[in-house]
Amino acid sequence: MSDSAVQVLDLGSRTLEFRLRRSVRRRTLEISVAPDRQVTVIAPTSTSIERISTAVRRRADWILRQQRTYEALPPPAPARQWVAGETHKYLGRQYRLRLSESKQPSVKLTGAYFEVSVPQPRDGRLVQGAMERWYRQHAVNLLSNRVTSLLAATTWLRTVPVPQVTIRAMRLRWGSATQRGRVYFNTDLVKLPLGCIDYIVMHELVHLRIPHHGPAFWRLLSRCLPDWERWKDRLAKQEI
Repeated sequence: MSDSAVQVLDLGSRTLEFRLRRSVRRRTLEISVAPDRQVTVIAPTSTSIERISTAVRRRADWILRQQRTYEALPPPAPARQWVAGETHKYLGRQYRLRLSESKQPSVKLTGAYFEVSVPQPRDGRLVQGAMERWYRQHAVNLLSNRVTSLLAATTWLRTVPVPQVTIRAMRLRWGSATQRGRVYFNTDLVKLPLGCIDYIVMHELVHLRIPHHGPAFWRLLSRCLPDWERWKDRLAKQEI
């Protein structure tokens, strides 16, 4: 197996393809499966191809299960048009767009509707911009509060200081944590049910103590959030 971007591992009855990335900042090896079923391995620059191959082989059953889970999911929702009547999510519930004209863009959640006011309601880009700003602001407030609340709710993470929270767009991840005590969250998290949000937030908070996905990580996550598997399964079925 050569040390190139895309690797192919022979499992006997089938092959497993994954994309290998190296990072000077990583101390442990990370394996992830994206919704498009692509497998990514991030490894320290000093880790040999042989060790990477062995690690992937050991996790092969888990990788294949994750890929089968994604295969069973419904197809992705069609691209948003940002027109009146279209539905958009917040905290797991669907709301319809109701558009109006005003000089100052604004978004309000009223009953079953997102009330969106922009200078030109027929311009989908303006509607999209207003909605994305609304989502981002609510993501900043909600996720910062959930981080503080979840840390206070468990004794297992009392040694973890309240981390710096950064909200940004992520194409393939819901969140990540760094060894310097910072957590990153996907803006789209606020579209999910609160239980799913708490699972992702707690997942990253536990990573501040345990950076890898070994048995110790899952034991600590179970102590901090006993029903995490329920929310993980529900998360896999969400469409945003």
